[in-house]
Amino acid sequence: MKGKWFSIAVLMVVGATLMSQPSCARSQQLVAITLQPSGGFVFEGYNAAGQFTAYGSFIHPPETKDISDKVVWTLDIANFGTITQTGLVTYTRTDGCGSGLVNATYNNPPGNPSGSVILGSAPVSGWKNANCQ
Repeated sequence: MKGKWFSIAVLMVVGATLMSQPSCARSQQLVAITLQPSGGFVFEGYNAAGQFTAYGSFIHPPETKDISDKVVWTLDIANFGTITQTGLVTYTRTDGCGSGLVNATYNNPPGNPSGSVILGSAPVSGWKNANCQ
């Protein structure tokens, strides 16, 4: 009889411990990336620069935080400029042309290319983009 009550007490302690864990004892999961500034940048000359920040929206528990140092930064337009792995874009064209997207990519879970990929994007363009061909 004592063994039965001991087993019940152990189960209650384990259950209470699991229930008290934040986020149901699961790790946070990234579900979306938002870039700031969300409207992007219009670059007004050679070597003009703009800094993007990547904000991740997580569940378990819900939270939004800066993940700029955890994403891979890319530009989807050739010969537009450079982007660092901290999200700094430098415009290197002299004609004011070009437009495209800055992308921040995160593999969920990190380092697992077969996991889900979360992508956030924002536009970039040169100052004379409407006059370009």
